[in-house]
Amino acid sequence: MRQIEELKNLLTLATQDAQHWDQVCNCVVDLFGALGAILVPTNPSFRGVWMSCSTSLGATLPEYIAGGWHMKDPREQVMPLMIERGYATDDDIFDSREIKAETPFYKEFLFRHDFGVLIAIRLLTPNGYWGLMLHFDNDHPPISDAEKALILEVRPLFEQAIATAEKIAYQRIAKFAQFFKGTGSEVFIFDGGGEQCIDIDTAGSIKKQHQLSSLLPDEMSSSLHQELAEVCTSDASLSLSRAYQFRAQNKLYNILIIQAPPKLRHFFMPFKVCAIRTECSDTSAVKQKKLRDGYGLSEGEIVTVDLLASGKTPAMIAEIMSLKSTSVRQRLKGIYEKTNVNSQVELIALYGGL
Repeated sequence: MRQIEELKNLLTLATQDAQHWDQVCNCVVDLFGALGAILVPTNPSFRGVWMSCSTSLGATLPEYIAGGWHMKDPREQVMPLMIERGYATDDDIFDSREIKAETPFYKEFLFRHDFGVLIAIRLLTPNGYWGLMLHFDNDHPPISDAEKALILEVRPLFEQAIATAEKIAYQRIAKFAQFFKGTGSEVFIFDGGGEQCIDIDTAGSIKKQHQLSSLLPDEMSSSLHQELAEVCTSDASLSLSRAYQFRAQNKLYNILIIQAPPKLRHFFMPFKVCAIRTECSDTSAVKQKKLRDGYGLSEGEIVTVDLLASGKTPAMIAEIMSLKSTSVRQRLKGIYEKTNVNSQVELIALYGGL
């Protein structure tokens, strides 16, 4: 079937670049004869921009949120049935379609957009089960044997693509860790809640590790927790960058917390944040104190100077700190003004003489 081949091709593209999942949803709409489709995590903490949907359904999402319908959506009851059986429909949770038609969510919202019948398909992802939610018109008959057969054909294609996307994302993160090869820095990635944390060594090997609280003192990790949760479940274009310095067991550490650059992550993965931990020598600590106390540099600016002095280019610094190149250049201009220098060369010379 031509549409199945098209779906396979789009899924291959989506493993490399998450923006293609919208095209995948459009393809599935055509394949099933649906009116709209959306990929939804069963865990509400990963909702928001970490979803993808067809063009037609995407047009209704602003109204869905603005009207507060996400707080009173009876289709949430479909999720556990979908997880148990592999697929489910809203016909499974209503005694009759007449009763469903009188439910405010359908009567006042979905029916106006002709999205009256739902089929939810279970997909296994690194973030647990997600639902591929297909929306049909109000008169669509109960799920047919042909649709069940199509679900069985499509679901493994999605799950294989999702597994491949995860593997590619890990490979990219391991490559990212090479920025710090030979610097003595450790690179960690973790989810917004700090519940899962993976250590990546400079050889690019990945292993399960600790929670966020083991990277930062308790008071720092607790204050960061809420901000991480908000950033990781909101606008994917937001850039998080925080720098910390603290002493533990008679050692001084710098930790840079950044939102993982978009090309490193995939929205099916729970890992959205990087932590770069470096043990500082006493000499480095003195230099950083002078930059902080003598020149009024912020922690983020100090990290920028450290990276520049270690041989990193502004483009590499932008990559490491999950910033735009223009933002790094603007930050450097601010550093020049505070330190009374005119170029990167002069800044590095100043740092070397501290």
